Amino acid sequence: MRTLISLILTIFLSGVVVAQQLYIPRASPQATISQIVGISEVTIKYARPSKKEREIFGKLVPYGEVWRIGANENTTLTLSTDGKIQGEKVPAGTYGMHAIPGEKEWTVILSKDNNLWGSGGYNPENDLVRFISIPVKTTPVEFLTFSFEDVKDEYAVVTLAWDETKISFLIEFNTSELVQKKVNEATVWQPAMQGAMYILNKNGDLKEGLRLINISTAINTNYANLRIKAQLLNKSGDKNQAIQVMEQAIAIGKEMKNKPFDFEAMEKLIADWKSGK
Repeated sequence: MRTLISLILTIFLSGVVVAQQLYIPRASPQATISQIVGISEVTIKYARPSKKEREIFGKLVPYGEVWRIGANENTTLTLSTDGKIQGEKVPAGTYGMHAIPGEKEWTVILSKDNNLWGSGGYNPENDLVRFISIPVKTTPVEFLTFSFEDVKDEYAVVTLAWDETKISFLIEFNTSELVQKKVNEATVWQPAMQGAMYILNKNGDLKEGLRLINISTAINTNYANLRIKAQLLNKSGDKNQAIQVMEQAIAIGKEMKNKPFDFEAMEKLIADWKSGK
């Protein structure tokens, strides 16, 4: 029994020691840098190796080979909204960052794999985008460093510096469009549509119904309010305009992942209008 207890204690204490060892300082400490650009957020997570009097590019980091851009786990770049990097479209998400350094140009890679250990498991088939950045000479930097420069509402320049080399790349967002989208999402369009739908169903004041539905579509144009507007126009005697608006609604409905419950009924309705019924 004493032997068993001793064995259990030994295993337990060994586990504690192992767990404690996981928290020792790293030679290349982890870092996170974030920047708000307009209403979008860019976040880079990476480990920061130091120069330690070594010659870095072309020696420690060979030219022409895929490099993790840092140390340890995958360096990652996260965009909170859709954007562009060096002119390439990049959807919102988190991507693994790699690079192929060269004397005259670097190829920077964003991969859909974002949880690799370094670049050991890198697979070019999972590339999202590649873009070119031209290295420039800079004052010596001991620890690899990402930073944001020239930050505006629509863009920011990201720089990576280590040893005497710096590269930069441009991240852009359509901030005006993103702001408008947020405004539309935050503004309630349903009450005006519901009021117009009530008037439609009760054969009420069509002029008031059209006023309300125009408010709704001005806030957020969608299948739901366009189909109401088309029916109000038809009841008001403007069949040609009703057909045009219903065609807009049908086009939106076709693109929806789940078809609206009354989609087939609206298709039949516009067919009837076109046939003169």
